[in-house]
Amino acid sequence: MQKREKIFLYNVLNQEVIFEEYFCNLLIIDNFRNLFLKFIKSKNKIFDNFNISYENFNTEVILDEEYGRADLFLKVGSEEFIFEIKNKDRTSLTDNQPNGYLEYLNKKYKNHNKHLFFLVPKAYKHLQEINDNWKNFDDIESQIFYWQDFVIEIKKSKLNENCVEIDMFYQFCLYWFNMRVVKFTEEEKDLLHPKEKSMNNFNKTIPTLMRKLENIIDDVGQNSKMKKCNNCIGLNYSITINDYIIYFGIDYDIWEKDGIPLNIVIQNHAKNYGKFELKFSNIKLMEIEYPETSSTDDAFGYVVILNEELGSEYYQHTAIKTLDKIITQLKA
Repeated sequence: MQKREKIFLYNVLNQEVIFEEYFCNLLIIDNFRNLFLKFIKSKNKIFDNFNISYENFNTEVILDEEYGRADLFLKVGSEEFIFEIKNKDRTSLTDNQPNGYLEYLNKKYKNHNKHLFFLVPKAYKHLQEINDNWKNFDDIESQIFYWQDFVIEIKKSKLNENCVEIDMFYQFCLYWFNMRVVKFTEEEKDLLHPKEKSMNNFNKTIPTLMRKLENIIDDVGQNSKMKKCNNCIGLNYSITINDYIIYFGIDYDIWEKDGIPLNIVIQNHAKNYGKFELKFSNIKLMEIEYPETSSTDDAFGYVVILNEELGSEYYQHTAIKTLDKIITQLKA
């Protein structure tokens, strides 16, 4: 049984709709709202001449029926701004994110990309899709903001020390976005700073090992016609085919749990989830689940078990050949 975390909002703000509602509710607090607006202004000056109050914000606003539903919506006078909120690394984008939003805003504003913002985790897997859909517009970086950066601003402001509602949100974010202070066991400290000479060589092999893994990832990724991920942690190369995304690289959760350092991971993004089967009998799949996701997010994925051991002379060749088979099948 999973150990319960000692935070008030444990298993409460996991779902994005609830997360965005709680966040919007916090904007009623003047200092918190001012901190958030200052955070946005740090990269984008579009709000400089506006007087924005809590009443200007709303959530789950329908955009003329055909353009989707805005997570967080800000209206000041005749000006409208959309904030798309993601609090999970793997949550898929809908057709309206950002295309429908941009079409809606394009009806009203010439530089409509300046009226759409994304609030996402730093390891969000679909940043490349956002960039690809936004390729006709300039300065995408001034429209993308990361929750981890805002959490740091909360800490600097010390607002959480004087307001229990803010502190509950702050503590949840530390847990949810893996921002809590990392504590090492005594055994781990000995590995990092070995006192015995015999362990010193082991300590020095860690960066050598990681560099070799990175070289393998680049070799396989580049020869499989995959794209290098932006802001990915470990999973360095990917390709999207229909409702699937294939990753190749390091998934630290899989490495820690199953002892597989390099992974081919297949994620299913279909609305109607079904079991994935490869036509090739010599390729083995291990199903993995993402328990933090809801029924509308990525439900499950697969790890491909290669029949060639990592470190062997033919590992890269086997990985490239396997990826080619998977990609060919999914494109058929």
